[in-house]
Amino acid sequence: MRKILVTGATGFVGANLVRALLAKPDLEIYILARRTSDLWRIADVKQQLKQLIYCNLEDRAEVFEIIDKAKPNVVYHVATYGGFPSQSNHSQMLQSNIQATMNLLDASISSGVATFINTGTSSEYGLKNHPIKETDLCEPVNFYGITKLAATNYCTMLGKTSETKVCTLRLFSPYGELEDPSRLYPSIVNSLLSNERPKLSRPQSVRDFIAIEKVAQVYLDIIDTDFSSGDIINVASGEQQTIEQFYNSIALKLDKTHLQPIWGEAPPRANEPQMWQADVSKLKSLLPQIK
Repeated sequence: MRKILVTGATGFVGANLVRALLAKPDLEIYILARRTSDLWRIADVKQQLKQLIYCNLEDRAEVFEIIDKAKPNVVYHVATYGGFPSQSNHSQMLQSNIQATMNLLDASISSGVATFINTGTSSEYGLKNHPIKETDLCEPVNFYGITKLAATNYCTMLGKTSETKVCTLRLFSPYGELEDPSRLYPSIVNSLLSNERPKLSRPQSVRDFIAIEKVAQVYLDIIDTDFSSGDIINVASGEQQTIEQFYNSIALKLDKTHLQPIWGEAPPRANEPQMWQADVSKLKSLLPQIK
């Protein structure tokens, strides 16, 4: 029986990953959560977990004790801070994104964890005018991207020098079930299902969207591939979409094309890119089954 430990399991990506893991019968699932975490995303599957462990990832001694006791084969580090505009505390970003990652990876190596999967973000790259490769120079334009890049660099360094296989999955724009209601996809869906016109920012804003089901599948499948330890892998569709195109695809599926958005009603993001598209050659090479 393979033991899997997941951090950030109460968040959007983590909760979808946990549900995908629970669908596999040969796994024991442990999750780490803050004592203040809202469990609404996993409330209906909580009883299927091997153990829910409350933990402060910033407490190094506590993390080492938990990892040593659980002795997982695989650690998925999905916990993060700073992905929402309301999460703007720089000190907390340093602790949550850098110190917590260091604690967890160090503890995993010390306890002989076989595989450690870190979660990165496209915010590490900064603004680019071409499809972004993992080898491109990272020039983050916000503090969140800076701290996530530092965590990725730490994982890359130790992945190349330790017995634990380490990989960072750099997520672009996942969307789907269990997403926070304030985010783009659920706000569009909820408005349309209420027969209301969504209030959106700019139709020409661009993203590289990827369905959360595909993201979860990447997490599941990557641990059984022969990735190079310390590697970084873009997780995206490899296709750029404008917000208008994204909206139209949702409206078409819901048969709500008669409801057009009210543009300019939502605040635009800072440092809005003119192009946002991942080069997913490495992902397709390692996981050709992800379409």
